[in-house]
Amino acid sequence: MMEAAQLIGTVVFAVSGVVAVAERKLDWFGVVVVGAVTALGGGTMRDLILGDTPVFWVEDDKYLPFAVVGAFLAIPLVRHFGRDHQEFERSLVLLDALGLSLFAVTGAQLTLGLGFDAPTAVVCGILTGVGGGVIRDLLAGQQPLILRSDIYATAALAGTAIYVLLVETTSIAQAPAMAVGMLLIFALRMLSYEKSWSLPSLH
Repeated sequence: MMEAAQLIGTVVFAVSGVVAVAERKLDWFGVVVVGAVTALGGGTMRDLILGDTPVFWVEDDKYLPFAVVGAFLAIPLVRHFGRDHQEFERSLVLLDALGLSLFAVTGAQLTLGLGFDAPTAVVCGILTGVGGGVIRDLLAGQQPLILRSDIYATAALAGTAIYVLLVETTSIAQAPAMAVGMLLIFALRMLSYEKSWSLPSLH
């Protein structure tokens, strides 16, 4: 299940990366670069921090092609939704929420599998989920979602914490524990978008 979730997340985040820069009028090469960086960035940062090298997409050569394919698949999607700004924005949030849920939980699982403790797994899960999106937003010239008041990294925190709690303190199997964590992240992110929930701002 974990590898399937990672590969799906790779494609989804690559698509979200292309959608996010759709209005920047990049050429196809630029679009593919942004999509691939979005898909692979969070996991790369996680592996480097944990000292798990070569990083995952170098160790397993399936991930880079999946990221590139995802970026190319996004091009007709962008051309279709580009006509409707509201639908375009919602499609980006939906894709981002799906990628966040898949990557955050699998990132936590990989960290536990390497023998690190629960707090480290939660932090690295969040980093895996939000890291690619941060790079994407910076390349798109936007304030990263993690620095806004949106329920974003908070959703990743909740889902990864629940996942780690389930596998570390109960006898539940990996697959249902991962499913619970992913569903929680996705639901929180989409509900916060639909209901305009946000964290309190500094001022």
